Amino acid sequence: MLWLARAGGLAVQVDPSDVHQTLEYRLDAEFASWLPIGLLTLFCGLFIFATEMPDWPRPGETFGAFAAILAGIGLSIFALRRRFRRGKPVYVLAPDGVHICWSSSRKESFIPWREIKSIDTIDIVVWHWLARYPRNLPYNDVTVVLVTKQFYWANLHIKSLFQRGPYWHQTAFIAKGDMVQCALHAEFVGVEPQVLRAAVKARWRAFGGEPDRPRPSVPVVYAARWPDATEAQAVAGRKVVAAGGAPRPFSAWDTIKIVLPLIGIVVAGSNLAGIWSTDAQVQALAKKREWQEWNARYHRERREFDEKLQKQREEIDEAMRRAFIRPY
Repeated sequence: MLWLARAGGLAVQVDPSDVHQTLEYRLDAEFASWLPIGLLTLFCGLFIFATEMPDWPRPGETFGAFAAILAGIGLSIFALRRRFRRGKPVYVLAPDGVHICWSSSRKESFIPWREIKSIDTIDIVVWHWLARYPRNLPYNDVTVVLVTKQFYWANLHIKSLFQRGPYWHQTAFIAKGDMVQCALHAEFVGVEPQVLRAAVKARWRAFGGEPDRPRPSVPVVYAARWPDATEAQAVAGRKVVAAGGAPRPFSAWDTIKIVLPLIGIVVAGSNLAGIWSTDAQVQALAKKREWQEWNARYHRERREFDEKLQKQREEIDEAMRRAFIRPY
């Protein structure tokens, strides 16, 4: 099947089953979709401060609000960056095998096609205990390539539990008898499961069982973002874009999810800046100023009284010295 794509700004037809193309799948589409989450988190932080104006929230709420603001700004910047700048691939389907760059502990894990014994599709359900409310998290139609346990322990396993992460053996490398299922999650890289599975099967059937050979010079297919203009000019006609995986244009629903938090951010931010205030905030501010004035007047009068009292004591002490202490 041919899939519509773009290369250097021109529409082309790309066949994902062409085994002489190297397919690169990135997380750009997934990360770019975090923009509404980042904006909503930022709005929640500002809203907490706005509801307590003109006072500060309680210490715990203040810490949470600051954390939400920082997290929201960070997520929004990260999502926008991934929408306009391509990241590193996590899955690469090349003529020599499958390259998995999932863990930061090593540059990549490599599975030659000849080491793959079978290809299957499974559903994975993981008890997500790191969430605030632990629950079962399903992953449906996950493409897995099966390798022997000997190959896994010799080439793919990472000794460090910290580098593997909490769900390594539940979502990435799942044991099945004498085999290990190496999962390729299509939803993470923004493609349909059947498209990714078809690309994997086509290359396994073409190159599986063949001896090692030099990696051929083939076109590279970017499956997560349109190539930059400079990239397209550097290798004219060689780089194409596979269907799926690119941060898609904003739909009407995406626009709503972005515009509503932005409106909330503008409203809450302008309120915190003092551009406008609610009646309750005006009354609270008036009471706060009244209390501040009373507190300042109280401390001023108390200071004046203490100074007067101290002066009187000094005068009494001086009088007592004059009355009872006779000079020699």
